[in-house]
Amino acid sequence: MVVVAVIGLLAVLATPFLRKGVDLAREGVCKSNLRQWGVAFMAYAAEHKGYLPHPDGKEREVKGTDNGDYGWMDVLPPYLGDKPWRDYPDGRKPTGGVWQCPAAQPIPGAKYGYSLDRDGYFSYAMNSYLAHDFNFGLPWSAGLQSSFLFMGRCAAPATTILMFEQTLDPGQGNGQAGGLDTAGRYGGEDARAVTERHAHVFGGLGGNVLYLDGHVAWRNDLWDDKLKNPRIPTRGDLTWFPYPY
Repeated sequence: MVVVAVIGLLAVLATPFLRKGVDLAREGVCKSNLRQWGVAFMAYAAEHKGYLPHPDGKEREVKGTDNGDYGWMDVLPPYLGDKPWRDYPDGRKPTGGVWQCPAAQPIPGAKYGYSLDRDGYFSYAMNSYLAHDFNFGLPWSAGLQSSFLFMGRCAAPATTILMFEQTLDPGQGNGQAGGLDTAGRYGGEDARAVTERHAHVFGGLGGNVLYLDGHVAWRNDLWDDKLKNPRIPTRGDLTWFPYPY
């Protein structure tokens, strides 16, 4: 009985460390996923005269353009040995692999403004400020940008976010207007959709971020839910905007 009691005590003491290990493993997989997407982005840019694909797919195509044909979720997967998002039939969209952070768990679908089972979801989002050609989420006084980012004009590739982990909970999001009932639906989002998902070795929660130069880092300073207003960056903020004007 003493031996059993000791084993039980050790199991209780070890549980937090095991859980921490699982969390760190999930974060590591997430980082690996983002690095793979980064390689695909760079390969695409190399083959397209320095231009990156669009943040969004057909569902958000800007009127009068064909940019929906060049969303990252459709043009990048072949570089990773996968098929485009649009080629997966409804109800069979990817929910794992390089597409999803293993720590990303959507809440029950009734709170979403769309069907998770039919439409799938994205736990990673491309920074929509890189090609802000529609008005949603655009900072005050900021004008529209071109549909496709030209890497040669980027002022700070090691500073500007290319892709980040986005919230999958409609009740959260950094002040996202409308309650974020489309959480995770789109492949391109603005700063208000950033989530904090991973516990880190240094404490606190944060998320993984892919930068324009291809490196991945953990950040815990992108979401401040204590601010009265949502965190909408101003033009010239090189964390989100690629050009210094």
